[in-house]
Amino acid sequence: MPTFLVERYWPGVTFELILEAIDRSRLVMAEMSAEGAGVHDISCTFLPGEEVVFAVYEGPSAAAVRRLNERAGIPVSRIVEAIVVTSETDATGALLHHYIGGMRMGM
Repeated sequence: MPTFLVERYWPGVTFELILEAIDRSRLVMAEMSAEGAGVHDISCTFLPGEEVVFAVYEGPSAAAVRRLNERAGIPVSRIVEAIVVTSETDATGALLHHYIGGMRMGM
């Protein structure tokens, strides 16, 4: 399933407001899942000095991610398809890369 990065310019945002928004979004995610349009949150990054929040979601489309945020009352500045890449070291010390969403490009 594709992943999407949501960029939010959110004047006055605080950590507490983000936690409240996450709680609201979880309720909407359950509703949307029951409606057949499941969207799941993957991560959230808050830049307090910039009043910016980045969130990554997995879902069927950018429109579904937008609907989730609108129904939860969370501001959205833009939504773009993204690939999330993480790395870890296994027991032998080898570096392993993992990705979520999109096509595996050049890896």
